Amino acid sequence: MFFHIFINKLKILLKNKSMIFWTLFFPLALATFFYLAFSNIDSNEKFTEIDIAIVDNEQFQNNVDFKHLMASLSNEENIFNTDYVNIDVAKKLLEDNRIKGYILVEDEINVYIKENGISQTIIKSVIDNFYQINSAVNHIFIEKQEITNIILADLNQNYFNDISNDKISSTVTYFYTLIGMVCLYGGFFGVNALNESESNLSKRAARLNVSPIHKLKFLLISLLVAFIIQYMETLILLSYVVYILKVDFGNQILPIIILTANGTIAGISFGAIVGLSNKGSENTKTGILVSVTMLLSFLAGMMIGDIKYLIEKNIPLLAKINPVNMITDALYSLYYYNNLDKYFSNLFSLIIFSFIMITVSYIILRRKKYDSI
Repeated sequence: MFFHIFINKLKILLKNKSMIFWTLFFPLALATFFYLAFSNIDSNEKFTEIDIAIVDNEQFQNNVDFKHLMASLSNEENIFNTDYVNIDVAKKLLEDNRIKGYILVEDEINVYIKENGISQTIIKSVIDNFYQINSAVNHIFIEKQEITNIILADLNQNYFNDISNDKISSTVTYFYTLIGMVCLYGGFFGVNALNESESNLSKRAARLNVSPIHKLKFLLISLLVAFIIQYMETLILLSYVVYILKVDFGNQILPIIILTANGTIAGISFGAIVGLSNKGSENTKTGILVSVTMLLSFLAGMMIGDIKYLIEKNIPLLAKINPVNMITDALYSLYYYNNLDKYFSNLFSLIIFSFIMITVSYIILRRKKYDSI
């Protein structure tokens, strides 16, 4: 009996072309769109060496500490791409926009720029920091040469770390929310499967209600079939994103697989609630499911990344009960921090969410009665 019902359910759901499109092909198309739209953003945000010039005059050559600092930032730390030129060439390079600014060492260290920007701010910050601290050191520790040397040596350390494209991406979160959304799209199958229990909506459901099969068994079989189909589709999407689009999800493959499995269960159980909690048609229930899923995805940062952080800051409870946000947070913790505590916290929250949804679905299904079939 179990196998017969299982196979029939599998055939029915797989023949639903519209549902397969929205749960598989639409997310694949959306992932491709994300990739095409965001593929160049991270590379554009990667820190690149700042082109500058230093006027190579006698004062610069005599300022050993500053000379050593600039050599370190240029040759070792790759913060600056430095040309050592005379004053006329430096002015010409700046005028032609071939450098962001040039440095002239006289009685003071001066920075000359043509326009304001991040690069110019970095140049000026480095110079101002060196000049101010170096002046303070020379003034306070004029007779403490040993201490002075230690502090000046510390000035030569690089305080700029290029962490761009190193576990930092402004776009990967969009793919995380896409995975969360697709898991919740399992609710389409949940709605469809549970419609088979509504005698007023389906002749097959009418036959079920007069059959000897236990409603709990039927509910579990329906959810199992829905889970298998949706989970396979989720794995296909995940494989496409990771291996075809080359989006970095880190190397925690097993936790990701476990997470998406629980996310799929959460989506299907949520669909079951939608399917059983109102008397509308299947199209009405699907509309409700789509609306709620897109709202939850929006709140998790799918359309505007900053929304996720605003919700977590101002309405933390909403973030904690949002299954799409749970999935996104769990993936985020694995990729950025390798934080299994936060991962398991979100995973446990998903399990509780699914358990509540399935329990309520069963209670509603049990209590459904019909005057005539």
